[in-house]
Amino acid sequence: MARRNRPNPREERSLRRISSTRVVKQSFLIICEGENTEPDYFNAFRLTSANIKAIGQGISTIGLVQKAIRIKEDERHKGNSYDQCWVVFDKDDFPNNDFNTAITLAENNGIKVAYSNQAFELWFLLHYNLIQGAMHRNQYASKLNEHLDFAYSKERGIGTLMYQVLLPKQNDAIRNARTILQQWDGVSPALAESSTKVHLLVEELNKYL
Repeated sequence: MARRNRPNPREERSLRRISSTRVVKQSFLIICEGENTEPDYFNAFRLTSANIKAIGQGISTIGLVQKAIRIKEDERHKGNSYDQCWVVFDKDDFPNNDFNTAITLAENNGIKVAYSNQAFELWFLLHYNLIQGAMHRNQYASKLNEHLDFAYSKERGIGTLMYQVLLPKQNDAIRNARTILQQWDGVSPALAESSTKVHLLVEELNKYL
């Protein structure tokens, strides 16, 4: 009769350790200027190996970054140490110096920036077209409505819907955003209309789908 191989106690212990090891997920803290659209959009990402906390503040540029620094520190005191912290804000009509200072302040405090010049909806438009040159943000909604089968607004839930609708075209938007940034290489962000860095955050989130 063949002898049955007995389990190796060392191997059993090793397997138990592996099975009990908790998978540590990447964590994102995303602090947005807009109270609805941006946080809804980013919270719509269904990540399998990362956690997202996207929140809207209703304040802009330097004030938003200062608030983000406080939130980041408050979260750390609560035991929530995020791997990546981002701020999402727009140029709008704020002074050039305020916009550029906000970017520098964030980066100097370990916070990454996904800005848009002029507004976040530029990122949505880039899913359809390569937008080059000046376009006032007041035109964004009407331009989007040419492509959507619903009326674009900043109401709660629209950001979630936009993520779902635009997902098949996301690679086009990333490519368009990259092209524009390359054209503005070396130019002050406040002067680089129309440009955005939202795609950098999107690409980072996509690593954890």
